[in-house]
Amino acid sequence: MTAGLHSIPLLAMLSIVAATLVRGIAIRRKTGDRPWAFASAKGVQRIAGSSFAFSVAALIAAAVLAPVSDTGWTITAAIIAIVGAAIVMVAQVQMGRAWRVGVREGDAPLFISHGLFRYSRNPIFVGMMLVGLSAAMVSGTWWSWSALAVFIASCAVQVRIEEAHLEASFGQSYREFRSSVPRWVGFGTAA
Repeated sequence: MTAGLHSIPLLAMLSIVAATLVRGIAIRRKTGDRPWAFASAKGVQRIAGSSFAFSVAALIAAAVLAPVSDTGWTITAAIIAIVGAAIVMVAQVQMGRAWRVGVREGDAPLFISHGLFRYSRNPIFVGMMLVGLSAAMVSGTWWSWSALAVFIASCAVQVRIEEAHLEASFGQSYREFRSSVPRWVGFGTAA
């Protein structure tokens, strides 16, 4: 039974990649917007985007190379992967036209405050971190845990860039949202 479960983190990561590509293409076709802002990123955002991509590739490799035998975390990792992937995909849909990969100056159609965004300002990142965690858990290698640490650090840097962009674009409305919704996850006021 655990032999099949060990592949769930990999399937979750590949599902997120596929959903992200499909979502980006759909937004481009429907609105003409270019949701792939990382391609034109500069400075710190370029570094965050590059380390993000590198760490995702490493986590996918870790999930591919995960032992078929039970690492002791197989069932837990499978559950975390499924929950994480579901969070990512639901949040992408809830963002609608506002969904982007990275930020671009002058590009902020709206910010989202409904659905999963009532509990986290960044549910997509939270879901991706959960899936990354599941890949490191089934792999159990030192380098998969290192890739997860780089991934989380990249997410934290990117979130700060996005928050500054949203505050500059939406002012007081975004500040009120930020003060009532946690950056990562929770209920009640932001931390």
